[in-house]
Amino acid sequence: MGNWKSIGTPNWTREEMIASLDEFVSLYQQRPIQDNTGGMKAPHLFAVWFMARALDPPLIVESGVWKGQGTWLLEQACPSARIISLDPDLSRRIYISDKVVYSNLDFSLQDWTDLPVNSLVLFDDHQNAYRRLQQCHWFGFKHIIFEDNYPVSQGDCYSLKKAFSHAGFSSSAGQRTTSLTNRLLRRLIYGLNARYRLGLNIHSQEELQEKIPPNAFDATMIEKKLETYYEFPPVVQHSLTRWGDPWDQPAYPTSPPLFNQPIPIQWRHFELESKFYNWICYVKLKQDDRLLSES
Repeated sequence: MGNWKSIGTPNWTREEMIASLDEFVSLYQQRPIQDNTGGMKAPHLFAVWFMARALDPPLIVESGVWKGQGTWLLEQACPSARIISLDPDLSRRIYISDKVVYSNLDFSLQDWTDLPVNSLVLFDDHQNAYRRLQQCHWFGFKHIIFEDNYPVSQGDCYSLKKAFSHAGFSSSAGQRTTSLTNRLLRRLIYGLNARYRLGLNIHSQEELQEKIPPNAFDATMIEKKLETYYEFPPVVQHSLTRWGDPWDQPAYPTSPPLFNQPIPIQWRHFELESKFYNWICYVKLKQDDRLLSES
């Protein structure tokens, strides 16, 4: 499969992941939303559940709620944690918890002045991951999970995987904008970085994404700030990606799956939903007094 990026070592092993599969499968059968189309499926839900439980944070921030499956899962993984779930459109929720604090304001607009040590952020919001890292570093978050870690030439946002590949980001959808006059007015009203500070609450997803030229600078700056970068492996790997092309090509470097096909029948969800794997990753930031430089 070629090489995949890895920095540091997480606080868990492949053996521990495999040993946890039976427990997760039992939990997955109790999920409140049977059809989570548009949201996380078994490969990423297992990754989030396993990593959140291993980290055991006092506070979890979930950026991107969709129907609420991830919210429910985080409650199961860390029952004693306080959870704040953010989404610009909370009307799509099916699972709603009275133990969770919900907000339709973007992560960058929240008040994080009393942030507990070792808090965790789960980004499932299709935003610029480099900018999200900057925000996390500024606010003091150390543990981060990026669910949408798209490979080169795929996806609707700038991911860490793209940054490490020096690929930049360009999307025909992402480059659609309103008139030049409207764009200039927005910048005058909200500032030059309005698109990132205001998030999805002001502009559409398409307007948020801007072209990022191929560069090595972003990868260099990210590496300077990371203690750990870990791509959670697929449980089982399908022959084709979610885009229908062969997975075993250089464009999709992937860590070895936990199991080769065929897998035990009780884990069939991982095989049926294997195409939904998207290189989900865990990041641990170093903490110092300097911010990531602007790109």
